Amino acid sequence: MQQPAPLPIRHDLPPLARLETNWVPPWLIARVAQHGPWHYQNGAPMDDSHIIGGTSGAFWMAAADGVGSQPRSRHGSSAACLALDAYLGAALTGGADLTRTLLLEGFNAAHLAIHDLAARENTPAYEYSTTLAAVLIKQNTIIAAAVGDSGIAVGTSHEDEKGDKVYALTPFCSAPQPERATYTIADPNWLNYVASSESRSPHITAVLIATDGANSFFLDGNKFKADWPEALEGRLETLGPLTFVNTFAHFIQHQPPENHDDRTLLVAYRPPVDLAPPAAQPR
Repeated sequence: MQQPAPLPIRHDLPPLARLETNWVPPWLIARVAQHGPWHYQNGAPMDDSHIIGGTSGAFWMAAADGVGSQPRSRHGSSAACLALDAYLGAALTGGADLTRTLLLEGFNAAHLAIHDLAARENTPAYEYSTTLAAVLIKQNTIIAAAVGDSGIAVGTSHEDEKGDKVYALTPFCSAPQPERATYTIADPNWLNYVASSESRSPHITAVLIATDGANSFFLDGNKFKADWPEALEGRLETLGPLTFVNTFAHFIQHQPPENHDDRTLLVAYRPPVDLAPPAAQPR
């Protein structure tokens, strides 16, 4: 894997809360980020980071959850997301194809960025430990990779034998985990702990990435629950694309974060054609 250039130091302000939607046909993208109550009440910074980027008709979503026991994990999660974003943007702009290899090269860039940051700050790399989960999407092509315990799930919609619409949530990319620890992208052996998957199914209507605090959007304990994802079509029909983000405002208002943790939720939703935003007009 090639060596990426060192990232410039950025000074983005972390949000107390962030809600945003984007449109990359045929996908409507939503992001939710909120400072966890435990960190907030103790004056501690947010450890989660995320990035959404796109070029050449493709887009990517990534979430990183800094390991709470490590003092500089928030810097690791930020560096991982920014490095992945820079690598994928440059590669796709340069004509690269969407492949698992490309996404894993982006993960390698994230790993190297953390170690470069640790070297510059003369600090052990494990103090920047963070999980990393990401998807790379173009039309029906969905490629995912994950290191650590952040979840990636997909929602599918199809008709059964009676013609009734059936909605299902399934895991899409689950990385291996030790019993009492978390594998991270900062680990020198991260390639042994990464999982990847891909699909070209037109039946996938939602792709979901969540850090621990946002798992309640599609999990009840260890069981999938489809009420929030399945409601996306109805909420879009009621609200329209420009105010669709209110769906997620309602979620963070009425659904407390898991374990009072920071929460990041990234959703790519493929709406029915009649509910999609209008096509962009050439300038």
